Amino acid sequence: YQCEKEIAEYAGVRNGVAVNSGTSALLTALVGLEIGPGDEVIVPGFTFIASISSIVYAKAIPVLAEVDKTFNLDPKDVEAKITRHTKAIMVVHMMGNPARMDELKAVADKHGVPLLEDCAQAFGASYKGRAAGSIGKAGACSFNVYKTITSGDGGMVLTDDEKVYQRSFAFHDQGHPSVPI
Repeated sequence: YQCEKEIAEYAGVRNGVAVNSGTSALLTALVGLEIGPGDEVIVPGFTFIASISSIVYAKAIPVLAEVDKTFNLDPKDVEAKITRHTKAIMVVHMMGNPARMDELKAVADKHGVPLLEDCAQAFGASYKGRAAGSIGKAGACSFNVYKTITSGDGGMVLTDDEKVYQRSFAFHDQGHPSVPI
């Protein structure tokens, strides 16, 4: 609990859910966002496989979008890929470099879909003064041995949204609700 609390506070959000890996953090966040069978999630084509496989594990459909010169999602291509089946946009902050969150958030808000930030490669990075993982509806971190901060492995879901937190917590803990300590 203390680790979750301190990392959430560091990232500037109210809630953190610790899990066993960054991939599990992505899957747990997707479940927290109520992503499931038949839902489309827009994800960059240039990313580590876990970004895409977590969508498949949630039984959703990854829709690959182009990246821009920063190696992050191109907001124009993201908007072009949105359909009535799009239920989320997964932003991957590549190589410690945050994506163009203002533009991506504007696209997400316009179409009423949440942003999920994959911060596996960008823990500690910030965008216009806000921590990576605190701008979208949820963020997912990795503490793998090759990441910015490591515990050998592990991951964390970050969110300010109480419903996303409760669903994420229940998914990670066999359906049990969170209980304040």
